[in-house]
Amino acid sequence: MPKDPKSPEVTSDAYDAMKNAWNKIQTVLDGTDDMRSAGRIFLPQHFGESNDSYKERLERNTLLNLTKLTLTSWVGRPFSKPMTFTDVPPAIEALFTNIDLVGNDVQVYGRDWFSDGLSKSYSHTLIDFPRTDAEGVRTLRDDRAENIRPHWIHIRPEDLFFADAEMVNGREVLREIRIMEEVTERDGFAEVFQPQIRRITMFEDEGGRVRLYRLADPRQKDKREWILHDEYPFSLPVIPLVTFYSNREAFMLGQPPLEDLADLNIAHWQSTSDQRAVLTVARFPILSVSGGTVDGKEIVVGPRRLLYSPDPQARFSYVEHTGKAIEAGQKDLESLETNMAEYGAEFLKRRPGSITATQRTLDTAEATSPLQDTAIRFGHSMTQALNYTAMWMKLEEGGTAEVYTDFSFSGDQTDLNFLRDLRKMREISRVALLTESQRRGVLADGYDMEADELLLEEEALKMMPADVDFESDDDEDVDVSES
Repeated sequence: MPKDPKSPEVTSDAYDAMKNAWNKIQTVLDGTDDMRSAGRIFLPQHFGESNDSYKERLERNTLLNLTKLTLTSWVGRPFSKPMTFTDVPPAIEALFTNIDLVGNDVQVYGRDWFSDGLSKSYSHTLIDFPRTDAEGVRTLRDDRAENIRPHWIHIRPEDLFFADAEMVNGREVLREIRIMEEVTERDGFAEVFQPQIRRITMFEDEGGRVRLYRLADPRQKDKREWILHDEYPFSLPVIPLVTFYSNREAFMLGQPPLEDLADLNIAHWQSTSDQRAVLTVARFPILSVSGGTVDGKEIVVGPRRLLYSPDPQARFSYVEHTGKAIEAGQKDLESLETNMAEYGAEFLKRRPGSITATQRTLDTAEATSPLQDTAIRFGHSMTQALNYTAMWMKLEEGGTAEVYTDFSFSGDQTDLNFLRDLRKMREISRVALLTESQRRGVLADGYDMEADELLLEEEALKMMPADVDFESDDDEDVDVSES
C-alpha cells in the first residue's frame, strides 16, 4: 500500500526496513500458538497438499523454542545481580519502587527493556509527565497515576513507527517521533479500545509539543482518517526518549542479535512438521492387492476381519516405509538444534586475542564479549533516562547506572584451562584459582573457601588407614637432656 504523506500514520523507511524482522522474532518468542496463527508465513503449504491436510499438519506441530531459552539465558547473566546506582538524588530514588506507575520497580523495568532491545536491535523508554490541566486527554497509564510525577514508559520498537533527528554539535537530536498507542473509552458498561497516535515534536519555532490523533470513525476499516484530537506543549528542551541499541547500524536501524537464531528456529519448526508427517505415514502401512480385484467394494482392515477377492490369483500384502526418510529428518533436526545451541554460546564468548589494559574498555567500561558490550551500553541508556527524569524534576543530575558485566562465559573454556595450567605450574595459589573460578560463576557466590578447606582436611583423615600411629615408640627412649 502506497504511503499517504498527509496522514500522521505514514511510517519511516527505517521502520519499514525493520518491521519484518521484529514480527518474525516476536512470533517465535511468543511460542507455538503464535507460530500456528502465522500459518503459511512460517510453514509453507506443500504443492498439491490439500487444505485439510495442511491444517492438520499445522495444528499438530509444536515449537522447540530455543530462541526464547537463549534470550532468557542472555538476559539472566547481566541481571544475575541487581543494577547499581550512584549519585542518584533521593527524590528520584524514591520513584524506583514504581518507576512506570504500573507497579514495576526499576530492576524489573530495566530487565524487560534490556530484553526487548537485545532481541530486536533496539527498544525505547519515554520519560513522561502526566498532564495537570483538567481538560487534557490522559492515557491509560496517566489514569493509573495517583500522584503527579515523571514516570517511564516502555515503547516497543514496533510501536514507534516514525522518528526524525538531526546532528547538532556532533550529537543526534530528536526532532519528531510518532508512537502508536491504545486508549480506552467507556460505552455504557463496556470498554472500547481505539488506536491513538502520539506525535511529539521539538522545533525551534514552537518548542516541545504533543499532538494526539484519533480515527474519525474507528469502525471504518478500509480508509483510516485521522483527526487532531488534542495538543499541548511541554517544557523540556528535548524529546525525553531514550533508545537503547543492542546492535546499531544507523539511526533506528540495526541487526537484531536474535534474528539469525529465529531463522534457525523457524527452519526447525518446518523440519519438525515434515518429520511428524513422515512418521504418520510410516506408522500406518498401506494394504496392497496384487493379481486380483475386490469388485470395487470398500475394504475394512482390522482384527476379526476377512479379506476376500474372487480372483484366486489375488495376493494381499502390506507396503511399509523403509525408515530412510525418518533417519534423514532426525539428523536434520539434531543438526539444527546443535547450530542453535552454538549460536547462543557465541554471543557469550570472549573476543579472540589478548586484551591489554587500554583495550579492555568500551566507553571507559570493561568489556570482553558482545553480551558485556551490550550490557554496558544499556547502563548508559539507564543513566540517560535518569537524567531526563531529573530534568522533569528540575534537578541538576540524575545519577549513573551500571549493569553487572563480570559474569561467566558459557561455552568458553579458555580462561578456566589457562587458570588450571597456571595452578599446575605453581604460578598461582589455590586461593587464587578458587577466587577466579568463583568470579566467573563456576563456583556459587556463597562458596566458602575456609569451610571447604576444613572439609578437605576431614576427608583426608577419613582416607587414612586405621592402623596408622602418629606417635613413635622409639621417641619414648630418647633422652632429650643429652641432646
